[in-house]
Amino acid sequence: MYEKSIDRPERDPFEALVGVLAAADRYDLILAVIPVAFAVALVGVYVLGTSVIQAIVFAGIIGVLAIVDACYVNPPTDQGPT
Repeated sequence: MYEKSIDRPERDPFEALVGVLAAADRYDLILAVIPVAFAVALVGVYVLGTSVIQAIVFAGIIGVLAIVDACYVNPPTDQGPT
């Protein structure tokens, strides 16, 4: 049985997505880079015909660079209580 909430108006899914993306900070985007790199590598295997090993190594390097950037090059700083 499906029940619709009476007291809260229905939110547009696109507006919800925009709200989530607007709230994302730099470190959320860096964490998103890692699986995207592996997905692009997987597509590259089929589209470009590269070997799986080359694609995984390339995606791994991108992931390591993202982690090094987030942890050592631009580490989070303590902003105090917000």
